Amino acid sequence: MGFDPSGLTAYVNGEFVAGGAASVSIFDHGFMYGDGVFEGMRLFDGGLFRPRDHLARLARSARTIGLELPLEPAALLELICEVVRRSELRDAHIRPIVTRGLGGPGIDPRSCEAPSLIVSAYPFPPFLGAEPVRLMTSAIARKAPRSLGAHVKSLNYLDGIMAKQQAIACGMDDALMLDGSGAVAESTGANVFLIRDGGLATPTTRAALPGITRRTVLEIAREEGIPAVEEELFPMDFYGAEGAFVCGSGAGIVPVGALDGRALVQPLHPLVTRLQELYRERTRRADHRVEVDPARVEAR
Repeated sequence: MGFDPSGLTAYVNGEFVAGGAASVSIFDHGFMYGDGVFEGMRLFDGGLFRPRDHLARLARSARTIGLELPLEPAALLELICEVVRRSELRDAHIRPIVTRGLGGPGIDPRSCEAPSLIVSAYPFPPFLGAEPVRLMTSAIARKAPRSLGAHVKSLNYLDGIMAKQQAIACGMDDALMLDGSGAVAESTGANVFLIRDGGLATPTTRAALPGITRRTVLEIAREEGIPAVEEELFPMDFYGAEGAFVCGSGAGIVPVGALDGRALVQPLHPLVTRLQELYRERTRRADHRVEVDPARVEAR
């Protein structure tokens, strides 16, 4: 399961560097304290899917934690395209990261003089695969909304990592995470939907990231006349569902086969298959993409 960054190019604080040599200081607040924000974007067949939506979310995350982005959105988008071009990728996951920057020991953010900007791009197949996944309800609760707002895509994913550990130890593929009130938030790294009465229901974003793929699914449902609601949901709602799926930029749309050892009525529900096809079509639509021209690599 080792990751090989050879042949890739990354951007770190003003320089393009070989992927295997990319690094930040051990005194960077992103490394020391998880003090930063990021995005996970997708490149499909040479086109970035909804990059401006991702960058708008990045900016909102940064504003929320009082962090100034070092580049304007248009310049950051061009930088992302350049990393993709230099890495010679056609299908990839792209991760722009902004940290508080180099600072002294201690959490006081005033010790950081300037933010750090890191951009990487790499091959990354859907992290949950394509077959129906088995979920369990985790004992690890989502920290949002009473600590950090769920809309902030921060560098600290420790709650999700611990829930993933628990799921693996129990022989499951992933975990369903609840908020502090016991309502369903999301999985460890993706939003969740259930199917009932031929329509869709998904948790609110009170404790779940407002995902770009989640938004896309809701848009598709509206255009296709598929009933869809955002509401408070509980594990019991999933027990009684006709089907369910998780979705995200890193996962795509993946059916849920079972929750807490209980098989769903239709693990491969026709509506999930239909949404997968419509989502794939959407990722190739010109009005949702920014094409990355491989011939435009800047002078090295």
